[in-house]
Amino acid sequence: MPFTISSTNSGSSAGTASVSITVSPEDALFSPTNLVPGESVGSPQLQVANAGDVDAYYYIFADWSAEGTTTPVQAQILADRLNIAIEDETSAEVYNGPVSGLVEQPAAGRLLDTTDDELLTFVVSLPEDVSNIVQGLEINVDLVFVSQASPVS
Repeated sequence: MPFTISSTNSGSSAGTASVSITVSPEDALFSPTNLVPGESVGSPQLQVANAGDVDAYYYIFADWSAEGTTTPVQAQILADRLNIAIEDETSAEVYNGPVSGLVEQPAAGRLLDTTDDELLTFVVSLPEDVSNIVQGLEINVDLVFVSQASPVS
């Protein structure tokens, strides 16, 4: 025998909100070529702004792929060894690790209040202890920003 329960909640209302962030500049932050072990390349600052009408959390992802004659397996090797460090304007670390690990970072998201913005600095480096295995390899990395109104639990 089926069992059904229903409940009416009077006086409730639903609304809508606009969740939106913008990043500036939209073009390439840097194009390091022939990076050698122990070398790093920094970027100009990237502004992340809340363009919505509610507080928003944002997350950063690296979408990377093989470039030139580099195969997907070789690109994975380079993405695992190429380091990317991200700091906010107070020098607080947002992420510091391999490009391949830049997935939904920071894990708890970054809160941007309505109409607020922050500046991020990116530094790409090739660790000194990386071997010749990455010599001549190329990858293309797109930084993807995703926002939502509340953090993922």
